[in-house]
Amino acid sequence: MSNNKSLYLFTFQYPYATRESFAGDELVYLAKRFDRVYIVPDDTSGNKPMRKIPENCEVIIGDNKKQGKFKYFIKGVFSLRSFGMVVKEFFGNAVYKNKVKLKSWVSFTFMLNNLLHNERYKKIEKNLCKNDVCYFYWGVGKNVLSIFWKDKAHMVSRFHGDWDLWEESYHGYIPFRKSVAISLDTAAFISKKGEEYFKKRYPDSNTKVFALGSKDCGVGPQINSEIDVLNVVSCSTMWKLKRVDLIFDSLNAVKGRKIIWTHIGDGPEFENIKERVSRNKKEHLTVNLIGRLNHDDVLRYYQTHQVDLFINLSTIEGVPVSIMEAASFNIPVLATNVGSTFEAVTEQVGELVSPNPTPQEVADRITKMSQTDYSPRTYWETHYNAEINYNAFANMMEKLD
Repeated sequence: MSNNKSLYLFTFQYPYATRESFAGDELVYLAKRFDRVYIVPDDTSGNKPMRKIPENCEVIIGDNKKQGKFKYFIKGVFSLRSFGMVVKEFFGNAVYKNKVKLKSWVSFTFMLNNLLHNERYKKIEKNLCKNDVCYFYWGVGKNVLSIFWKDKAHMVSRFHGDWDLWEESYHGYIPFRKSVAISLDTAAFISKKGEEYFKKRYPDSNTKVFALGSKDCGVGPQINSEIDVLNVVSCSTMWKLKRVDLIFDSLNAVKGRKIIWTHIGDGPEFENIKERVSRNKKEHLTVNLIGRLNHDDVLRYYQTHQVDLFINLSTIEGVPVSIMEAASFNIPVLATNVGSTFEAVTEQVGELVSPNPTPQEVADRITKMSQTDYSPRTYWETHYNAEINYNAFANMMEKLD
């Protein structure tokens, strides 16, 4: 551990709420390399309970008072520090010629100026030392601060996929991204595809792949007492983009096998899925919608229940940690070929279907998989073992000087 070296970890909600659970897994390794770790969540609404964090970590919470729209507008209109960059962005990218670009530019400018006016971030900036590392867990949002803080400490940002990497999600334009790209000591990507995508757009950036990972919790029960029964699990929040309804329709379309399907997770679509199951479920399919479990209980489920297949039919992904976790338990995976999922689901791990499959396409692939042998844990051990991946990332962070 380097003396007098602090890490500032900027998150969305972690260590509050239930999101960013894998940030906590990574933090265990990072905390061993720094004297102090300061966690700076953006959203602290409903901030009880807080998840357990290492002893040398503390959370820096801002003013929990909800800022009104008028105050946000006033602070967002102008900042002397950002003025030159904001104007350059406006004319340099011809923002004025495109309504969609203009809308994004206004939104990001207001966000940036509010960050620069915020007392919490002003205090953090004042306390930064050359040895310190600012680690922005997401590739959009607060990492714009790296542009202004790059000479005060080291700057690192992760880029995942979904909403924080692919510019297509923002109609092809993310304001200030070029400035962010060249201000970072390291732009860290969870996939090779993500790094190649970013490097092509910003060749002057310093990029490197640091894959996420999952803990080694062993393997679950491997003996099926009823050989004709296929135990299928899916695990996600029930948002529309996760297409849990398509999972149900696909399992409903499988012929010649009894199936027990367990879905872990709740969300906005829970009641709709429940009603769909009650109306349309076929006799061969047993459905268990068990709702949300905390992360440790999800892992415990895999340790104590036989699972023959893990399924993920999401419309968008980075590299899903849920897939890594399933593979670590030696559970074959069926997933849509979206984002960088193909890097985690190889022929050794399972099968990919097209990004927008029909229920019958998925059902046919399930039938094929039930007759094929895979070795997902072997691939996981060399590509997504948290012990290896997070130690490598922590080592890079510690050596920044």
